[in-house]
Amino acid sequence: MTNGNDSQPISRRTVLEGAVAGGAIALTGCLSSDGGEAQTLRIASTWEPTIDPLDAGLILQRFGITESLVGVSHDIEPVPELSTDWTSDNSARHWEFSLREGVTFHDGTTMDADAVVRSLRRAVDSPAFADIPIEAVRATDDLTVTIETASPLVSLPAHLTRPKTAILSPAAYEDGTVSELIGTGPLKVESWEGSTIINAVRNEDYYGEVPTVESARYETITDDQTRRLKLENGDLEMARILSLSDVEPLRESDDIDVEAYQIPRCRFLVFDTTTMPFDEIPVRQAVNYAIDKETIVETVLEGVGKAAVGPFPASVERWHNPDLDGYTYDVDTARTLLSDAGWTNDSEGDVRTRDGTELSIEILAYNERPRLPLMGEILQRQLGAVGIDVELSVFEYATMMEQTKQDAFDCYLMSLSMLWYPDPERLSDMYHSEQSMLEHGYENQTVDTLLEAARATMDYETRKKKYDEVQAITLRDAPTALLTYYTNVVGMSAGLDGYRPHPTESDYGVESITLSEE
Repeated sequence: MTNGNDSQPISRRTVLEGAVAGGAIALTGCLSSDGGEAQTLRIASTWEPTIDPLDAGLILQRFGITESLVGVSHDIEPVPELSTDWTSDNSARHWEFSLREGVTFHDGTTMDADAVVRSLRRAVDSPAFADIPIEAVRATDDLTVTIETASPLVSLPAHLTRPKTAILSPAAYEDGTVSELIGTGPLKVESWEGSTIINAVRNEDYYGEVPTVESARYETITDDQTRRLKLENGDLEMARILSLSDVEPLRESDDIDVEAYQIPRCRFLVFDTTTMPFDEIPVRQAVNYAIDKETIVETVLEGVGKAAVGPFPASVERWHNPDLDGYTYDVDTARTLLSDAGWTNDSEGDVRTRDGTELSIEILAYNERPRLPLMGEILQRQLGAVGIDVELSVFEYATMMEQTKQDAFDCYLMSLSMLWYPDPERLSDMYHSEQSMLEHGYENQTVDTLLEAARATMDYETRKKKYDEVQAITLRDAPTALLTYYTNVVGMSAGLDGYRPHPTESDYGVESITLSEE
């Protein structure tokens, strides 16, 4: 088994070539490229970086400082990055990765198999890879790394795109602790300002496309409006994850361009399927029918976004199941399902009861995702219309999850990236009875069997059929109520060329960006 690209090495630039339709977007620059003032690309987002990729590596990867053996294409598929290709035996347990020649770390040392193995072992021995059955990682020769898995793992290349698998120079860490961030990417760290700002310069020895900009600055700004104001004031060239309400006002500005694009992230409701009332499928289905997703899109998302049908939006053509009909907004069906399940009321507007017990539930939400509490308020009204009394409780994320782990609950709101590694095995994280990261308690042996078989199936068509069936079964059983997909908003000063939004946000593509002169 190969990745289909074993004849041609693919650079980071090539990975970007399959970008979202629309091509390059024009933005402003304020820097000279001819020996004048140094070119600095200034980017701000909500995420806070850390020096160790094992702690929070996504910004290090997105900003272009670290790289992994495998990258993510704009078609959301694994593609070569620091490797040039990979092969597997028929068991999908023995894998060989051929390394790119001539790659040097930011400290000038050569990237070879020994350095890659040392770095990978840090990742696979970490808690983040506890559920990934990697048994051994070793250097076969200077430019070949062999990975053995305890069980078949077709998704191994996809897992090696994860930011925590970033390949660092041996000089970056000692006794497992990273003291200096030394990667291979098109940018290299010049200095840190506390834990919120990275100042970087271009890597002149980069094996791929050397950035046009001479330096770049990443800043953590958690407040949406502060990011927007700094962009409007000329203090940023790019402000990421802006508020949906910013889209139209920014589009009216001659000095700013805005890109709003869908990413494979989903907001959804998670039911406790082990306790009343959501231990019954018809009750969970009734909630799905009672939710008017289009109203949520128009109000909470201000018309910028789409209602969710399955876990993968249609933009993920490779793994989306086009045969899913989803749940339409149908209060009559919702009421019928509840009545048939024994939950009745005397008149519309009354809370339903069964055997003297009211149909009263609590929806938990977390405030780090401000739109989730707003969705909770809409759900409170919509479910009330079919006779379900809803209390909304908002917590810090850790507090909410602790409550779902220790106590019986009714349901909670969640937002989750469906392809933070480019493989549908993410469905195991959603619905497998033992591997799921969601606290729904859902158990379906057919689903477990399909997910386990798909993990070991090399043929794409056969594998897709299994994942399509998982999506259909879980839609019917409804351990979750899928609500909306996620739209990312990026504002940019009008004079910057070459930015192409990546559909999973795994790469900002800084090496492709050019800044015009004032």
